[in-house]
Amino acid sequence: MKKRSEGYFGLHFDFHAGADSKDIGKTLTEGMIREVIEMLRPDYIQCDCKGHPGYSSYPTNVGNPAPGQLTDILEIWRKVTKEYDVPLVVHYSGGWDARAVELHPEWATINEDGSRHKDIASPFKGYVDGLLIPQLVEVANEYGVDGAWIDGEAWAAMPDFDEEVIAAFEKKTGMKLVRLEGERPREPGEINPWGHDADKGASPADGKGVYDKRSKEYRAFLDFCRERFLAYVKHYVDEVHRRTKNFEITSNWIFTSEVPRPVTIDVDYLSGDYSACYNFARLDGRIFCEQGKPWDMMPWGFTADFSLNACLVTKSPDALCREVSAFLPLGGGLLMFYTQRRDGSVRLWEMHELKPVVKFTRDREPFLKGCTPFSSICTLYSDYDLGNTLDTLFYLPGTETARNAVNLVLDSAHTCGCLMDHTVTPEYLKDKTVVILPDMKFVRADIKGALLKFVEEGGNIILTGYECCKAFEDVLGVTLPEESQEHRIYIKGNPRWISQCAKIGVPIAIEDSVSVVRTFCDGDYRMPAEVSPNAIITKTNYGKGAIVAIYYNLFEVYSISPDFYVRNMVGEIIDGLDTEPLVKYEKGLKFVDIVTARKDGKLLVSLTNTVGIYSEKRLRAYDEIPPLTDLEMSVKVGQKPKSVTLQPENVVPKYTYDSATQRVTVAIDRLHIHTIVVIEIM
Repeated sequence: MKKRSEGYFGLHFDFHAGADSKDIGKTLTEGMIREVIEMLRPDYIQCDCKGHPGYSSYPTNVGNPAPGQLTDILEIWRKVTKEYDVPLVVHYSGGWDARAVELHPEWATINEDGSRHKDIASPFKGYVDGLLIPQLVEVANEYGVDGAWIDGEAWAAMPDFDEEVIAAFEKKTGMKLVRLEGERPREPGEINPWGHDADKGASPADGKGVYDKRSKEYRAFLDFCRERFLAYVKHYVDEVHRRTKNFEITSNWIFTSEVPRPVTIDVDYLSGDYSACYNFARLDGRIFCEQGKPWDMMPWGFTADFSLNACLVTKSPDALCREVSAFLPLGGGLLMFYTQRRDGSVRLWEMHELKPVVKFTRDREPFLKGCTPFSSICTLYSDYDLGNTLDTLFYLPGTETARNAVNLVLDSAHTCGCLMDHTVTPEYLKDKTVVILPDMKFVRADIKGALLKFVEEGGNIILTGYECCKAFEDVLGVTLPEESQEHRIYIKGNPRWISQCAKIGVPIAIEDSVSVVRTFCDGDYRMPAEVSPNAIITKTNYGKGAIVAIYYNLFEVYSISPDFYVRNMVGEIIDGLDTEPLVKYEKGLKFVDIVTARKDGKLLVSLTNTVGIYSEKRLRAYDEIPPLTDLEMSVKVGQKPKSVTLQPENVVPKYTYDSATQRVTVAIDRLHIHTIVVIEIM
């Protein structure tokens, strides 16, 4: 039997059984599961085991079984998947377990106001040994299940304000948490977006005031809780591996954008689910692929915004094909998620609609599975910056500026990768030409030093945002004011004025050696005051390279109001640096994402059609994607290629090779959703 971690396409089902569950197993049949397997041929299946309410949908002997179980549905899933030699993995909610916390209040995370959290178990307490490990061992050894996908973890984890936890922190660090008197307004990031409160926004019941979340002591406390969470995951992963055989396990979103740290735990693969659409996966796939583990992404087969008046909307096959095109070219696999009915059965009509998506994925498997993506342009996604900016334990609400940096660079028809703090190394940077620091508030000293050395040796960095530019003020040849303010700015273009509502520190004093790339004028909502232009973008030569500074929160603004003129401006800045891109988009509308990768000695250039509205905030589902036509790109190849094909269509496009520039120019007559330009060199 193939391992779950070796799979390329899998199916995930869950339904989060609760105290109100009844008739579990009523309409689930062996024939239903057989139909799914024979129709879609998944490499593995993940099914429900225990959801966030904490009730298990099978008759567990060590956990908390849901009421109303008519049959053992886990036994049915295992019986049929074993017949087809398909690995079976369980969906198991880890830290989010309302029933466990209800039965064992001593396991609960303590809120800042001193109350016990009604949903979240603490990684400091007995939950992991009292329930999580024994139950995973049960499904592995009693049912023969092949693995577990642990949900409700990093994205749901919270700091534990238990007095014993705080005492342990203070003893270890010698610090004392600082409290403020009275109430305070809630700051961004203090509510977990999935619904449970961080501290109810008021003073604790003990009357001692709330903690000063800007203090160094509080930031150290968050780090203390983060390290404990990682120790908790390591403990259950190691212990379950020890007590089972060939059982594969991961924690949802660990070592990804939620936890952008080096892999220090023996998880068997990386995985993360998301309800959003194409834009979301653009950043996250670029982080997954840098971590050296098998990985997949789990797009939901439906959308929902969780408001009271929202409806679940099933995504169309074309929409899903575009979504998977965001991460398949980066070497990841596809795990599709659909809910089970409340009795544990499957909606077969959704499985039938999935057939074109499965074919789309399988057609690309020979070319993209195991490929090695690369890009000379990278965005820095910094754990240090997020950890000092956000008040959440990990970073579900913290990815927007980096996400929009990746989106903007891709929107400008350039390739883009991601750096994390632990990959800012000479070895990793040696093939990079441009590193973008997107609106970062905090830059670690050693990261700054490594990037400046990169520039000295011929690289380029692009800084955006007042705080980020202020951190590099000593090398920019500029003097910035001590604070920034909101402005309506109008950036002088050619000849257009680009209007932005931005946060900027002015005036900026500039040394004569610094080049001014763009200027701006203040204005009101109607027009710029075209007098006394001020610098808004500068370029400073530093060693053999250059530092471009954009003195306002460009990527934050881009998330609110995407602007093609801003996209073009950033593209022109990148093109104006002393670099030659591997791929040049020569002709066609710029609604194309470009991903470069290598596999089996071949160069792969993936092109994805991004035309149309696909923002998850504005459109719940769409059925048609208009094709792009008459595209042209050139690729630096060094020597005349042996062959050029478009895959998986297996079409030979029109192409020419210029020995003087060592570039092959490829024409693509029509691009519907995705194609791969496969270039084989002699």
